Amino acid sequence: MRVRLLAGLGLLPWLVVAGCDTGRIVTGDGNDAAPGAGGGTSTGGGQGGSGGGTGAGGAVTPGTGGAKGGAGGGSGGGQAGTTGAGGRAGSSGGAGAGGATTGAGGSVGPGGAGGAAPPGPSGLPPAPGAANVPKPSGTPGNITVLNWAGFSSAVSYTFDDANSSQISAYTQLQALGVPYTFYLWTGKTDASNSVWATAVKDGHELGNHTQSHQSAGTTQDINAATQFIMQHFGVQPWTMAAPNGAAVYTTLANGLFLINRGVADNLVAPNDNTDPFTLPCYIPPTGATATMFNAEVDSAHSAGRWRIILVHGFTGGTDSAYQPVPLAEFITSIKHTTSLGDMWAGTVVNVAAYWRGQKAFSQATTTMSGSDKTWTWKLPGNFPPGKYLRVTVPGGTVKQNGAALTWDPHGYYEIALDAGSVTVSP
Repeated sequence: MRVRLLAGLGLLPWLVVAGCDTGRIVTGDGNDAAPGAGGGTSTGGGQGGSGGGTGAGGAVTPGTGGAKGGAGGGSGGGQAGTTGAGGRAGSSGGAGAGGATTGAGGSVGPGGAGGAAPPGPSGLPPAPGAANVPKPSGTPGNITVLNWAGFSSAVSYTFDDANSSQISAYTQLQALGVPYTFYLWTGKTDASNSVWATAVKDGHELGNHTQSHQSAGTTQDINAATQFIMQHFGVQPWTMAAPNGAAVYTTLANGLFLINRGVADNLVAPNDNTDPFTLPCYIPPTGATATMFNAEVDSAHSAGRWRIILVHGFTGGTDSAYQPVPLAEFITSIKHTTSLGDMWAGTVVNVAAYWRGQKAFSQATTTMSGSDKTWTWKLPGNFPPGKYLRVTVPGGTVKQNGAALTWDPHGYYEIALDAGSVTVSP
């Protein structure tokens, strides 16, 4: 594996490629959705029926009509609960005697027998393959985490420096249906461009590239960029890219972010020992062709690993972008990536959260209570909320917060990392 150390780099973009599902572009990347997002917990009404948890349904419209309140567990009969704000929910459980059921509503409150409702949808793109995998029915055993959310590999396209050629090309980039990570050098005038607010709405990630882009970094300079992004665009940057790939940011980023991207050229493997605060990336040469990009993507695809690609800008721009590439060649290369059909193209924060979450789970402690086995883990600092892992088991019932999780026919359960534990029962 070759390594390029770019010591005096002017601008280092983060570019994260989005994956696709069986030949189509996969754009659903999570977007930092928190578990059970959407809709408030219903608190009205009398006591609900026994333990109706939400299923794994798609988006629903706000509930209309009286159903049993989310607060749970006693005998039925009571007044109807208030309508929940629309959120992602499946069909709710049956109400107690005298009540009606409802599939609408927001997050379900603490329920009756069976505990809290299962976590909401993960927001991860559907894994490739047919949705006809039967639920495991064998003897309960160990939990296996699927690498890269069930995809064969992963790629992230990142852009550094908030360059004007990125802004000019945004409409064409967005049309590809791939989520990107834009690392903003917030001291530049172009960092205030309204396109970045549009990018947030479109599901892309904004990351920290400091305020002044100096190799001799400081915590103050980093925090100034974070405050700028939060104040102007209303999002918290969870990841950063080191200006010029300077080694000082390996230490500075630790304690402030989930990861920091460096400039060495390498791949990241599941559960490997890559330093999360010096993640590698591929920086294409000036005028790089689609063939060059494709070779980097294909190497990650065949190895089952994660490739991060960094682009600073495009040929013909007036922003003096470092090693610009032709936009047409870049677009062609992304179309190649999505044509693979089983490569997850995601933002840095979403792929990194899965990668680090899987490693945290691999270090989980296990305990037994009768025939129930529980895994308990601790997430690293500055870990974004609302992230999930996809897992499979030989058999049994998989539960979090006392409620059974729903089997996805693509071949997995989704466990919420925020919960900190998961249990398998016979």
